[in-house]
Amino acid sequence: MSAQKQRFVYIDLLRGWAGLVMIEVHVVNAFLDTAYRDASWFKILNFINGLVAPSFLFVAGYSFVIVAQRKWDNYLAMDRVFWKQLQRIGQIWLVGYALHVPFFSLRRLISADWNEWLPFWKVDVLHCIAVSLLLLLMVVLIARTQRRFFYAVAAMTAAVIGLAPFFWGSNLETVVPLQILHYFSAAHGSQFPLFPWAGFVFCGALTGYGASLWRTRERLPQFFRMLLPLGILLVLLSQAATWLPWDLYPPHNFWRASPLFFGIRLGIVLVLLSTLWYWEQAAKSGKSIVSVAGSESLIVYALHLLVIYGLFFDHRSLSFIIGRTCGIPTVIGITIILVAAMVVLAYVWNTLKNKNMRWARIIQYTFLVIALSSFIFNPL
Repeated sequence: MSAQKQRFVYIDLLRGWAGLVMIEVHVVNAFLDTAYRDASWFKILNFINGLVAPSFLFVAGYSFVIVAQRKWDNYLAMDRVFWKQLQRIGQIWLVGYALHVPFFSLRRLISADWNEWLPFWKVDVLHCIAVSLLLLLMVVLIARTQRRFFYAVAAMTAAVIGLAPFFWGSNLETVVPLQILHYFSAAHGSQFPLFPWAGFVFCGALTGYGASLWRTRERLPQFFRMLLPLGILLVLLSQAATWLPWDLYPPHNFWRASPLFFGIRLGIVLVLLSTLWYWEQAAKSGKSIVSVAGSESLIVYALHLLVIYGLFFDHRSLSFIIGRTCGIPTVIGITIILVAAMVVLAYVWNTLKNKNMRWARIIQYTFLVIALSSFIFNPL
């Protein structure tokens, strides 16, 4: 592995840990008995689990800028590199919508009524990542210079974080089509509207810009020596601000839309990123199982959701069949099995791509053709 890639293993580590813990999050949400949800330990677990999506989103923006810094001229020229990046963003967006298809049958889908289509339009983390990255790419074209890009993204960040309490529960269905409204408001069931979740992607982009300024091996440690205490300070200041007797905003969902809670989680993500960078430097880790899972995070994300929520059992999912009926040992066992399966799959797929990309493409397109054929010709 090249020295440059070794420097960026910490990015895959953060993405990998976020992806693997995300499996635990979805297993707990789908299968853990509701009787446990009032326990004090569950509140702690819920807070920890709530850091997964911010980390996943943050690292998407961070990685975008780290790559864009090297390919800036290609993006401005809109050459093959630009269109390849646009294709990757489109792929993320497409997978996000594909995971929300209410029926794995084209015939059944065509005959579905509006209410049956509603789950399809809800915005999930992949939708948020795709749109946020698309906005960043468009800002590159408009701003032209990296300095102007930084200022534009900083303004966008302030907007999506600062306006989130107003947008989160807003019901503007009479003004904006529901398909678009899902990207702005959680009023109709979207889990990851752009306000405030895109703020994590944009904060990742701003942090990546800072890292690019200190990108040499000699100067990068200075950046993380500043970033670590900055993250801790952000947590402390955001928490202290929650104790103030007044609020700038009208009543809103603190745990979802508050800029202060956003600051707490962002600070922790900065600490995690810095810690993983220091861990990589100390351990001289290179690739690890977690970093490989991080490099194949899209596959890990999509497949573990299909296992839990896919309608493969007489048009029912495991989450529906089993439900929230499992005790702690069962949930731990399911999590371990699913994490192990996803890690092995990520490792095998990553190894195959590195050794023989031609065969990897053949396998990829074969599965795609089989899936599309099943979707098109499935009568139910």
